[in-house]
Amino acid sequence: MSTAGIGPGRTQEERSRDMRALLIEATLDCLQAHGFHGASLSVILKQAGVSRGAWAHHFPSKQELIAAAAEAMMADAAAAARAVAATLDGQEDRFTSLIEQVWQRFYCGRHRDVLFELVVACRTDRALAGRLHPVFVELIDSFRGAWGSATPDATGGGDLLTLTLFVLRGMAMQEMLAESPDGQAALRGLWTGVTRDFLQSRHDRPLRRPSGGPLLGAVR
Repeated sequence: MSTAGIGPGRTQEERSRDMRALLIEATLDCLQAHGFHGASLSVILKQAGVSRGAWAHHFPSKQELIAAAAEAMMADAAAAARAVAATLDGQEDRFTSLIEQVWQRFYCGRHRDVLFELVVACRTDRALAGRLHPVFVELIDSFRGAWGSATPDATGGGDLLTLTLFVLRGMAMQEMLAESPDGQAALRGLWTGVTRDFLQSRHDRPLRRPSGGPLLGAVR
C-alpha cells in the first residue's frame, strides 16, 4: 500500500482520517491473507507502509485497530445491503437475484474470509464480541428492506430472512473447506426454491413463474 494522498497540503484532520483508512484497509487485507492470529501488528504496518510511531498516533493498541477495521467492514456491508433493493429493479426474478447478490457480495472473497476470522476470534475475545455484536445485528437489519422488496412478505422477512443468511453462511464455510469454484450453486438454487414455496404458501399473491419452469421468480 502507498501513503500517497496523506502528505503535505492536507489538513491534520484529513491526514488523520486518511491514515486511519489506510491502516484499516491494510488490516482487512492481512486478516484475509494471514488470518486473525497471523495478522500481527508488524505484518499490518508493513502492508500499510506505516511506521510504528505513525501508527501509535491513531490507535492505542492492535486490538483497537482490529476492532475498528471490523466495524468499518461491517458498516460498509450494511450500507451495501441497504442499497441492494435498488439493484433489483427490472429483474424478472427478483428473489433469485437477491439471493445471488447477497452471496456474491457477502459470502465470497475478502468479506467472507474476514467475517469467519472475526467470528472465530469472538468466541474467545469477549471484548471484541461485545463490540461487534451490534454491528452484526445492524447488518441483518439492513437486509430487511431488500428482502421485503423481493418477496410479498410485508414484515421484511423476519426469521426466514435470518435463517436464509445463516444458511448462506454455512454454505460459504463449506465452500472454504471444499475449495471448489462455487460448488454451492445447486444448493443455493434448492434453498431459493424451498423458501419461495414457503412464502407462496403464506401469501395470496403468487410469486412469478418463469415460462417452462417450476415455481420461480418474485412478485413485481
